[in-house]
Amino acid sequence: MKREQKKTRDLVRRPRFGACLAAISEPELYRNFAIHLLVMFPSAIVMCFIASRIDSGLGLEPFLTPPWSLISGGAMIFTGGFWVWYVYGYLFLSGGGSPGSHVDGGPSTLVDTGPYTVIRHPSVLGKLLGVAGLGLAWGSWTFELVFVPVLLLYSLLTNRYLQERYCDQRFGSQYQTYRSRVPMLLPRPSGIRRWLANQAAVGEDGPRAAGVSPPGIWMELRWYLVGLLLLIGFFAALLAGVHMLFQR
Repeated sequence: MKREQKKTRDLVRRPRFGACLAAISEPELYRNFAIHLLVMFPSAIVMCFIASRIDSGLGLEPFLTPPWSLISGGAMIFTGGFWVWYVYGYLFLSGGGSPGSHVDGGPSTLVDTGPYTVIRHPSVLGKLLGVAGLGLAWGSWTFELVFVPVLLLYSLLTNRYLQERYCDQRFGSQYQTYRSRVPMLLPRPSGIRRWLANQAAVGEDGPRAAGVSPPGIWMELRWYLVGLLLLIGFFAALLAGVHMLFQR
C-alpha cells in the first residue's frame, strides 16, 4: 500500500529527458527491458535467419554487405533502442507503472503529454527502427520487404486489441477522448505542435484518469509470446514453400 502511495505521490506529468533515461534503474523498467531482450530480440534473430534462407532460395544477394551493413544496421538499432528507452522512462514516470502490464500491471495513470501527445504508441517507432536495422545488418531483402511490414502489422494489432482494450477498461471515457485526439502511429501536425508547446492531449482541466489493473491483464505477455511463435512458424512455412518451389 505504501509503495502504491509513493508511486502516486512521485508522478510527474512532464518528466525531464534525463530523468526518463535514469528511470531504467527502477526494477519495473529494467525487468520489462530484460523481457524484450530475452524474448523478442532472439525471435527477431531467428526471423532474420529464416529470411536470409528465403533470399538464398530465391537467388537474392544481400543488398548491403559488411562493414557498411553492420555499421548502418547497428546505428538504426541503437537509435531505435534509445528512443524506446526514453519513451518507456517517460511512461513510467508520468504513468506510475511499467510499460509492460506483465511486470506490474502497467501504468496506473493516463499519460497524454510529451511523446504520448503526438501518437498513442511512440515505442513502436523505436522498435520498428530497431527491427529494420537488424534486417539491414543482415542485408536481407525478404526481411525488409516482407517480414518488417508483417511485424509492424502484428504490433499494431496487439497494441490496439490488447493494450488499448485494457486502457479502455482502466481509464474509461478519458482514454476514449485521448484516442479520438491522438493517432495510433502516424503523427499529425497538431500533435507535434502540442508537444512543442508542452501541452496535454486531453487537457489540463481536472485530474488524469487513474485505475487499477483490469482482470486478465497479465495474459498480455502470453498473447505476445503466442503471436511470436505463430509468426516464426508462418515464416518457416514460407521458407519451406520457397525451397519446394525452386527445387522442382
